[in-house]
Amino acid sequence: MSKTVGIIGLGLLGGSLAKALKAYTDYEVVGYARRQEVCDAAIQDGVVKAAWTEVEPLIESSDIVVFSLPPDTNARLFTETAHLFRPKQVVTDVSSAKENFLRAVYESIPKGTIFVSVHPMAGSEKGGYEVSHKNLFKGMGWIVLEDKASEVYSEEVAEELAEMGRAVGSRIEFVDIYAHDEYLAMVSHMPHLLAAILTQVSGGDELGELRMRLSAGGFRDCTRVAGGLPSMWREIIYGNRRNVIEGLTRIEAEIQRVKEVLSQDDEGQELESYLERSRDIRTKLPYLTGQIKDS
Repeated sequence: MSKTVGIIGLGLLGGSLAKALKAYTDYEVVGYARRQEVCDAAIQDGVVKAAWTEVEPLIESSDIVVFSLPPDTNARLFTETAHLFRPKQVVTDVSSAKENFLRAVYESIPKGTIFVSVHPMAGSEKGGYEVSHKNLFKGMGWIVLEDKASEVYSEEVAEELAEMGRAVGSRIEFVDIYAHDEYLAMVSHMPHLLAAILTQVSGGDELGELRMRLSAGGFRDCTRVAGGLPSMWREIIYGNRRNVIEGLTRIEAEIQRVKEVLSQDDEGQELESYLERSRDIRTKLPYLTGQIKDS
């Protein structure tokens, strides 16, 4: 008998996971959404066999429960519903920042319930069930968070969730759960904030609209993620603010370094060397993320 995965939150990430599991695995899927019209759409699409605007029936019906709301919302909801979970039932989440959800789980999880966190490295500046799709995870990273010292962690479940990621087309990474937020601050959360900063500096004054009319692909590429949902990114960035502040401190030091490079009277030779090193680092990215296979 196939297991049932209950997805709490059928937005871009949760809705895409539901569609991917339906298309590429034999898991049964049920869902929760705040709005009845989203539940109705997911049922009508054949993505879930049932969907509710209450979480209790989802938890009761599921072998694996995926919290797919913003991080702080996930944490509050788990605390409110922890008493409903039963032994051997699996709790996971797809939060971009883990600290607050991890604290909520470890404070409230019932004895015998299993917790293994994952983080699919997929998304868009757009959100909502209507933009979700079954191939969102193809070729993307799927991080399985390890906490082998925890009594509620299961290596068997971790491997099952890794297989789930492989089934929907993802590239698997195993990462220590306590290192996750520091890593993601540098490659996800701080870049989003930097895009917001660049947007404010370039377009936030009386000359902003003129500057943006003159912009081309570089500005669009650098600021694309600033179009993301502010309420969601507030939870992500503020929830990981300690690591983001550390990242910004490193950026400040790097900006000072670049200012010193630009101040040199060498016809830009050191600047060219700096840009060359940066290009070499960036060139590795498609190979490191599996977008290009190294022969």
